[in-house]
Amino acid sequence: MTHENRFRLSKLALCVALAIGAAPALAQNTTSAIAGRITGASGGAVAGAQVTILHNESGTATNVMTDADGRYSVRGLRVGGPYTITITKDGKTEKRENVFLALAETTSLDAKFGSTTQSVETIVVTGSAVGSDKFSNTAIGATTSIGRDQLDALASIQRNLQDYARTDPRVSQTDKERGEI
Repeated sequence: MTHENRFRLSKLALCVALAIGAAPALAQNTTSAIAGRITGASGGAVAGAQVTILHNESGTATNVMTDADGRYSVRGLRVGGPYTITITKDGKTEKRENVFLALAETTSLDAKFGSTTQSVETIVVTGSAVGSDKFSNTAIGATTSIGRDQLDALASIQRNLQDYARTDPRVSQTDKERGEI
């Protein structure tokens, strides 16, 4: 190998090493964030308000204070929820319940603090059980049940158990000549 070829090879190796070293390290984000702005009844910023973000399932609470513009931001929160956000300032409290956070996104939650009128809409959902036992506490796991009606209706020349087993989509036949399932 000549001196000129070695020099080219070393330049190429140096360029490859620099390109690999300059490539950004990508990591998965497994958390959520919440941010917002707290304003007063007049529309002005509420500075120094304490914002408590409580993850209801685990009991984990995160506290943050609003800045001079009434803004707050919290990162590294668990995905999902439900969360309860409580804003406190000068003995007044504002609550937001059942807040859910999406993966790798910042949920925006602005609040107008100290407003006297609050509109609340209540939705009541009712339901009743249908006559099926497919979705019950006892029907757990993957199962196939064949009753007397299905047995009578299924065409089987020799009344072979394998004919009935093939009705289950999880069962496959490996050798038809030998009848292997």
